[in-house]
Amino acid sequence: MDDVSGTTEGRLGRRQESEEAASSSRADVPVPRISLVRPLVNRRAAVYQIISNFNSSYTPSNSSSYDVRPSVCFAPQMYGSGKTILGKHFREFVLLNRQDLEKYIIGFPGIAGSGVSAGERAVEALLNETLYVNVDLRDFPRFDGEGFKPTLLKKISKEALSTLPNKPELLAKVLKNRKDPEKWLKSLFEVTNKRYLFLFIDEIGLLPSRKFYQFPDLDPQRNPRKPNVYCLFFRVLSSLLIQRFVICYVAGRSDAIVTKQEDAMSSRVDLDFLRLDPFSEETTKLFIQGMKTSTGGTALQLLFPKHPEGPDWFFKQVYNYTGGVPIYVRHVIQVLVDTCVHHKLYNLSERRMRRQVETIAPKSVNIATPRNMEPKALSMFCTLLLSSILEYRFAITETIYGGSVIGDDSKYILDVANNFGFYYEYCTGGILSYEKMEGEEMDEEDKMNEMDEDDEMNEMDEEDEMNEMNKENIMNAGNVQMVKLIFPKIVFEGIKKEYLDYLPLRYIYYLSPLHVPRESPSSLGFRFEVIFALILYVRCSLCTRLGELDIFRQSFVENISLEAKKCRVKVIPSFNVLLNTTHSANEELYSPSAWKEFYDKYLSKDGIFLPNRNNSAGPDIIVRVSVPIDASSSTSKKRQSSLTQVSMDTSSKKRRVYLIGIALKCYGKSGVGVAKIKEEVDKFLVPVSSQLELEKNDIWAIQLVVSTSYNNDVSSHFVHKQNWVIDTRKKVSSSSSTPSHDMNYSNSDQEGLRIGRNCQLVVCSIENLEKFLGKEIYDHIEKARSSERENFLTKVTPLSRLIGTLFEHGWARGRSAKPEAYLGKSTEKNIDANRVDSTVKSSSSVVPVRQDEFDWMEFLKTYCDLTESEATECWYALKRFSESEMEVVDTSMLKELGIDDPLKRAKIVTGMASYAGKKRQS
Repeated sequence: MDDVSGTTEGRLGRRQESEEAASSSRADVPVPRISLVRPLVNRRAAVYQIISNFNSSYTPSNSSSYDVRPSVCFAPQMYGSGKTILGKHFREFVLLNRQDLEKYIIGFPGIAGSGVSAGERAVEALLNETLYVNVDLRDFPRFDGEGFKPTLLKKISKEALSTLPNKPELLAKVLKNRKDPEKWLKSLFEVTNKRYLFLFIDEIGLLPSRKFYQFPDLDPQRNPRKPNVYCLFFRVLSSLLIQRFVICYVAGRSDAIVTKQEDAMSSRVDLDFLRLDPFSEETTKLFIQGMKTSTGGTALQLLFPKHPEGPDWFFKQVYNYTGGVPIYVRHVIQVLVDTCVHHKLYNLSERRMRRQVETIAPKSVNIATPRNMEPKALSMFCTLLLSSILEYRFAITETIYGGSVIGDDSKYILDVANNFGFYYEYCTGGILSYEKMEGEEMDEEDKMNEMDEDDEMNEMDEEDEMNEMNKENIMNAGNVQMVKLIFPKIVFEGIKKEYLDYLPLRYIYYLSPLHVPRESPSSLGFRFEVIFALILYVRCSLCTRLGELDIFRQSFVENISLEAKKCRVKVIPSFNVLLNTTHSANEELYSPSAWKEFYDKYLSKDGIFLPNRNNSAGPDIIVRVSVPIDASSSTSKKRQSSLTQVSMDTSSKKRRVYLIGIALKCYGKSGVGVAKIKEEVDKFLVPVSSQLELEKNDIWAIQLVVSTSYNNDVSSHFVHKQNWVIDTRKKVSSSSSTPSHDMNYSNSDQEGLRIGRNCQLVVCSIENLEKFLGKEIYDHIEKARSSERENFLTKVTPLSRLIGTLFEHGWARGRSAKPEAYLGKSTEKNIDANRVDSTVKSSSSVVPVRQDEFDWMEFLKTYCDLTESEATECWYALKRFSESEMEVVDTSMLKELGIDDPLKRAKIVTGMASYAGKKRQS
């Protein structure tokens, strides 16, 4: 917890205010709601994409409708992405972008000629000659004896004529032609004096439901050639879209994107995924600044009366917490306004506002992430989370093969991601786009009066953006669209109570949000330090001493334990040699001469720390671990490896600090030599030794170098394939099990490596790195890093295997025993039972059992002949039962509990019978 200055009364008062506000934000206490009017944020790129698809649908000739191949924009994004706003306000968006569209529309169906005049007439037609109809399938009429097609045409007719005075008469005239879509559309245009129809169909994810299966033309069982309802839907839709002229946009979250792509092709419809990204940080700022109250003031005037424009750090906080997803940005501001006004919490500081923001949970109706996930589903969820943090890009049509989690058939990655509640963002030409193509924001009431002024102010920027959109269309014409996943941290807050017992998910929660900067081409976008820190965090939490991890063998910390309850993962600023001052204004960079200030601010507590930038002038990972001085001293003298002799008594205020700087050199084309190691020593040990007064403050610094390839001048020092260690007294032999920790000797110079007092250099051998990672994971990572082609599955495969292995050894601890057991805080008598072997592939069970709890894991392996992984999977379903309830469990109940494999169910039932028989005999 951060330090708070001031008197005791002041601290208690502030804490009480924060707790009251936090409880109110969770709806524990009723808070009066202040009505906010949200602004309308321009979706210029999406508008242009819909119009471009309409243009591509029609041939220039006046031939029959059979020459038309309708191109439809489809938005399958998650809740709150702005899909419905775009459809319902499309005419307003056209008006907002009128000048740009007039310039860049060079041809339009039904408009003769081309060039600027065609663009002006096209925009005029969109504004004044177009019917705008919204069909929400949630409100779609139920089956009344007619098929879906005539019912849809009837629904469109009613919506189109709803504002006309003589609606009944006109409606009867139009509906008499609805058996023929061409005649129906002509009559609709005739009575409304229009030429175009903009049709927005929302919530098409509801199609696979009983309500729509009742329509004969949407029932797959009555149409054997069409395998599912989407094929039938697009066949019906295409008969309407080939008429002149219909602009169509469909939206709705679904679990089967594959049907939208392939099944549309079974009709005459071409689908184009609509670009509808979450807001950028800048657009999030504009969105918040445009939020007004019913009295005419702004939300920011209520939150920051002294700074009504809002501080920049506030917009960054909201963006980081919400991921820029519109529905969550709006929700956070609404809760903040209600809470802060109710409790009179105005002009909060950056620290207090961050705490306030991060207490806000999302509305449960907007969370799509499954509850009570089993281990394999959790592993997949965790893999996708890490992929989103690492910003892995993948083709929108890329598939992944399943198994027990996603089924035996292949599915699109987006299908799987949708099931877990992910959002996604488009990339440009396979490269991440930093231009979101989102322009100025306008309030719905004031946009007409302000449009000319805003357009004039932004004319040059908008022209550049429209040029960029044209370039993007050309680039993507023959290419597959690339996307990256986004999982807002606010959603994580809504589910964290259930899943933070699982160490990999806890690690990702601490790490999120991590905005990954652009990397050098040699790293191929593979943030190895993030993956390495994940393994380190989980392994440190499950081991009893760091020496169990081979990378720390023969080091100062070999017999020290990193307590899980104190082990935090945190993203910290990086070091930059070009920085003249101690740190930059936004505190993202520090000078290498500012280690004292950096240490006091960011390294005052134990944990694992990741710099926010690559290629920094400091370590890739920093680990801080501390122990009471008396405990570490006795350990140094006795050199005993048992954890029971490393007292972790926290009552002592004087603690010895071990600061470990890890340099990861695992992706270079050439091996690491002594010169490269010396560079790393100069970046960490040298400045730390000179600036932190190590001996005076009882700080011991360790430089750990990890690589997958070494030159001969380094590899010759690996005796018996163990680490090469150098400290102040001497170069420690890699075959020695008792390195010297006595720092009373003068410095030595080994291979040009000069190590200062209280310092140590540890060069990890390749064999110990393999043991730490696990051979299979090591090989997969090497394959991914050496791949010439940036392929999502090539990268995500080692992640999936790694996380699956980590879950196999640790996931059940959070459910079968107290959190202390899972977090590596086992009591002395359970240490041997819970210890994880020094290699990832330990075969011992890691499911500790309470004294009053039936050991289902032992039962499943002994009586049911299940493997470790099979037993772990089945344990999750059976853990709720006591031994006495075993007799009520049968195969049907096991199936309901999620054990789908009939062989496993048979083994379990047979094992229960065998167990009961033996118990009766005894």
